[in-house]
Amino acid sequence: MVENKSKKELTDGELVEIVRNSDQERYGEIIERYQGKLFAYLFRLIGSRDEAQDILQDVFLKAYRNLQSYDSARKFSSWIYRIAHNEAVNFIKRRALKRFIPWEDIAATKDKLEMMSFEEGADKAWLRKEIGKEVNVALDKMPFKYKQVLVLRYFSDKSYEEISEILGKPMNTVGTLISRAKQKLSEELKGQNLPFDN
Repeated sequence: MVENKSKKELTDGELVEIVRNSDQERYGEIIERYQGKLFAYLFRLIGSRDEAQDILQDVFLKAYRNLQSYDSARKFSSWIYRIAHNEAVNFIKRRALKRFIPWEDIAATKDKLEMMSFEEGADKAWLRKEIGKEVNVALDKMPFKYKQVLVLRYFSDKSYEEISEILGKPMNTVGTLISRAKQKLSEELKGQNLPFDN
């Protein structure tokens, strides 16, 4: 029986079915699975730990309230990320934020952005640190529509299909947004006279 499987053996879909049909208290396991990932996603968009934590609570509450209407044919992670995305957008609209606090720890994750390759050499560590600062500044200038696709693709490791579902946009639009975002970021960085190869 599905209910007898251990936490790790259960798929998201199986766990959702248990919560919907027999044991609502196991919703805590869904929270355990997604709180870290969703917090990271929200924090990168919002820039405030406290605000991201508050929004995260709203996300889990909304997901719980709407669990009965969740379509089990869809991927659960895309469904809950879409709720998080919508909550973040609503927060941003309420606050009328036009700019975002720079992303934290960008130096540790910036090399995941495909269009960048770093020169090797003795000064590699210093160069990475300097580039990290410039990337931080460039990302801070990015419009939200570009920042959000970069966060989903390169920091949350979402596929184009998942991003399409989360943002409610066609896959070709997602591809175009990612391409433009990378181009804009690359152009901004070239303006800083940094040694990037495209």
